Amino acid sequence: MDKRPKRVFIGIPAGEDLIAQVMEFRKRHAGLRVRWTRPDYLHLTVVPPWESQNPGSICGILGETASGFLAADATFTMVTPGPVPSRPRLVWAVGKTVSFFPALRDELSARLPLVPVEHRPFLLHLTIARVRHEDEHDLARMKLEEPVSWTATFRRLCLYESILKPSGAEYRVLCEAPFGQKNDGLQ
Repeated sequence: MDKRPKRVFIGIPAGEDLIAQVMEFRKRHAGLRVRWTRPDYLHLTVVPPWESQNPGSICGILGETASGFLAADATFTMVTPGPVPSRPRLVWAVGKTVSFFPALRDELSARLPLVPVEHRPFLLHLTIARVRHEDEHDLARMKLEEPVSWTATFRRLCLYESILKPSGAEYRVLCEAPFGQKNDGLQ
């Protein structure tokens, strides 16, 4: 049995509607010199990666926490290079952060046995591509800023394993937990 720690993180998968909107953007920008994020890897990071000796123990905490939050909507309003536009490493969709995301992150951080990490304001972002170092300058000169109106409902929370490889990280869902159900007024 392998006892090495796993590199894990907690995220919210993008969902089919949001993936479809990202794929349409990709079609329109097929000429960009970037490494596109695989559709099944698109997610919002809630708790960034850390090393865990026992990821299975986190799954119960994930379920208990997720059940206390209702499924949430978010809208992405811009696709832009980031985090520093003059030296972009990513192409991401950003939007206005709603209280759901920092509250969820804070609740998970309080319940998980994590090494304390720097507390930053939550930035609603969806990484849709990674920029190769040699292409940063070209992308920065393009001044890519495309308004979008991508709305999604986030329905589940996942514990992912991040397996680092020379070709890029691979993600594997270790466990998932649904959020509580939204009441859309339909009975």
